[in-house]
Amino acid sequence: MHTGVPYFEDEDSKQKPGVRVVERNNINAIVYNKETDEVLCLDWQKFGWKTFIIGGVEGDEDPVEAAKREILEETGYKNLKLISHLGKTRSGYYAAHKGENRISNATGLLFELENDEREVVPDAENLPHIFIWLPQSKVSSFITPSSQKYYWQKAQEYLTSQTI
Repeated sequence: MHTGVPYFEDEDSKQKPGVRVVERNNINAIVYNKETDEVLCLDWQKFGWKTFIIGGVEGDEDPVEAAKREILEETGYKNLKLISHLGKTRSGYYAAHKGENRISNATGLLFELENDEREVVPDAENLPHIFIWLPQSKVSSFITPSSQKYYWQKAQEYLTSQTI
């Protein structure tokens, strides 16, 4: 039992009966560009998902390092500063890109983009998503999974508290 950790069942990608379940430790990384007041989002067009950067924590990898690795792999952005931990969640969903049900034990992290320096993302045209920058005001209506909406609410609370 995971008391105190919010649990979300993905409304658009519900777990499928009879399909194996894989439990993983993941990160949910929100990247904020203070200069443009925009947020980095992923559009998984083939699956209809709209998320922040998500990905697995490998072995005993630190979640912050895992998030930085995932951001680099997915977008090429490499100069990031962690500005807030957004808590933990558990989520159940069908991972269509892997053909399996998943239980995600996620850590939410908010980063600030320090500059727009990027590395080339190898084989970017074969990634299952594209990344886009959205104005803060558009993020709530873009993001689809409830766990991602939860992290966005936490990020907005933090960003609002930093405004003078």
